[in-house]
Amino acid sequence: MTEAKRTVRQAIRESYQYRELLWNLTQRELRSRYRRSFLGWGWSLLQPAMMTAVYAIVLGTFFKVRPAPGDPSGINNFAIFLLAAMLPWNLLASGLPGGMGTIANGGSLISRVWFPREIMPLSTILAMTISMLIEMGVLATFILVMTGKIMLHLLPMLAVIVILQIAFVSGITYWLAAVNVRFRDVEYITSVFLLAYFYISPVVYSPTFVPNTPLIGSWTMRQVFELNPMARFIKAYRNIFYDIRLPGLNTMLYLVVAAVVSLTLGLRFFVRRSDRFAEAM
Repeated sequence: MTEAKRTVRQAIRESYQYRELLWNLTQRELRSRYRRSFLGWGWSLLQPAMMTAVYAIVLGTFFKVRPAPGDPSGINNFAIFLLAAMLPWNLLASGLPGGMGTIANGGSLISRVWFPREIMPLSTILAMTISMLIEMGVLATFILVMTGKIMLHLLPMLAVIVILQIAFVSGITYWLAAVNVRFRDVEYITSVFLLAYFYISPVVYSPTFVPNTPLIGSWTMRQVFELNPMARFIKAYRNIFYDIRLPGLNTMLYLVVAAVVSLTLGLRFFVRRSDRFAEAM
């Protein structure tokens, strides 16, 4: 069977059959991430902590940004508020450019042997996910020490949200990875897009800062703002880590739809063009 005849269902089945290779590529990505650095994996913890410190000083000290206390947790800690959004944002900001470059930069491997090409971008996203989970474990420990709040009952829902975000990020990455093989400008456009997307996503501020004024018909500015999938993902993560409660049903339904649509469309686009990757290298 040639790649041109593959379907999305076949691509998923073959990716599962090559799960050992997927894990090996994920491990390779993890090992190479901090290779030859003095702190090694310490950077996975230090980097978000340093970013949080910078934003906390700039926004919390100079601009006096004060998010509302967690509901119903009562947590009023700007660092926790920021980290609850910064960690899932880093999965998108690192996994997207890293995953989309795996095909364009993997010419020698792709041209020599056949394997499901889908596992190359996915391995990068899984590596970033493992790093994020370690960081979230540290965040949960920090919350326990600072507030005495235990989050064990929220772990199953947290796992669901992480899986949905993996699907959402993977779908976008598949689409961009396929386009990037032919048009390398996509890498530069994506970096600019991520910078703009960061500021229209409530990473360093609360959605309540967005005015609730009429914008389009009966839609308010805040309602349009909340159509942003990352705004909903960040809301769900903050519900877990800052509010210490389950996200609302509407939020979870929105995330399921966003994840399924993103993965389905992105993977279909990727599979249909995967037979041309070797020729384009």
